[in-house]
Amino acid sequence: MIKRLQKQFILMTMFFLGIVVGAILILQCVQTYERNKEEIEYCMDWCLELTTQEKKAPTLPSYTLIFDNVTDSYMLLGDRRYQGYDVESIRSEMDFLTYDEMVEKEGVYYEKKATVQGYIGGVVDASVLIKQFKLLVTRSVLIFAGSMAVFFLAVYSMSKWIVAPVQETWDAHKRFIADASHELKTPLTIILADSELLLDKYPNNPWLASLYEEASRMKQLIYSLLELARYDALPTSLKERFDLSSMCEKISLGLEEYAYEKKVLIEESFEPNILIDAEKENTHRLISLLFDNAIKYAPEESSIRVCLVNKEHHFLFTIENRGHLSSEQMKHIFDRFYKTDESRKKDGSYGLGLAIAKEIAQRNRMSLQVDSKNEKVVFSIYGKSFNTVK
Repeated sequence: MIKRLQKQFILMTMFFLGIVVGAILILQCVQTYERNKEEIEYCMDWCLELTTQEKKAPTLPSYTLIFDNVTDSYMLLGDRRYQGYDVESIRSEMDFLTYDEMVEKEGVYYEKKATVQGYIGGVVDASVLIKQFKLLVTRSVLIFAGSMAVFFLAVYSMSKWIVAPVQETWDAHKRFIADASHELKTPLTIILADSELLLDKYPNNPWLASLYEEASRMKQLIYSLLELARYDALPTSLKERFDLSSMCEKISLGLEEYAYEKKVLIEESFEPNILIDAEKENTHRLISLLFDNAIKYAPEESSIRVCLVNKEHHFLFTIENRGHLSSEQMKHIFDRFYKTDESRKKDGSYGLGLAIAKEIAQRNRMSLQVDSKNEKVVFSIYGKSFNTVK
């Protein structure tokens, strides 16, 4: 949980930093692009306006080509500092242009306008400006990548410092639960044994029956807490390759009597020979928990549908029962001690079963999800599968 919290903090922080840095760099590039565009348009207007009005000289190499169709002559005007163009080179480009349309070719802009006796053409060499802009974009990308790398290292270090107190509290919480459960385990076993002996002697005593029932429920709670503490404390145990299809069939068969007592029918469809790499005992526990949950909360005289399929080296296990979960309930369904129906206090559940299932799935790199549509609740497990035995 702490690692997930740290990951979320890093992702959110990097997301907002990325937006800020990216927005600044993009804004700089857009502003530069607009300034370049305005400069090119100004230079082109300067080339095409033969007036006596004094205007600021263009900063880019600019030329004006005047064609007189009466004398069939051309005249080239422009800054003599730039020797890259002559009448013939500009004329060859102008002949193919349409009037009043600016065209760009290899960083050089061309435009011509009709006159009474021919046309006037403008040429603006913006190749240097375009190269500078491309260099700015490249530098912006590099700056963005470099700054995000630096920010990531800083945010990662900061996240470890931020979650350290939470980690300490969480570790203390887990130790307390584990220690308390261990301490309660022995006296609770004694209480169960003594109450069972007394029930054999006084079978009609309601207080003894109630004591035995509550002690049994407390035993279930303690063992669930110990199981969660074991998952929190121990790394993933050795995985092995086994037949998930066969395991599901055996679990389903073993729970038929329990489902019959609940007046629930199990409809199963298991694709054979689906092999997976996982903790075998814990996977058995995971599947059993989902079966138990579906049977427990399915209405009487209804059925649950269980399906296992294999596709593209991944398996999908689904179990479906009648019911409904709101979006808020689905959001917290795998939280510890969460119960969708708080009025059901005596059903033997403490809201730990699905939390244990989630822990097992995460330990074995499986995805455990829940969905509720059309008055049906569907739990699904998705993970990697194999075709051959090791």
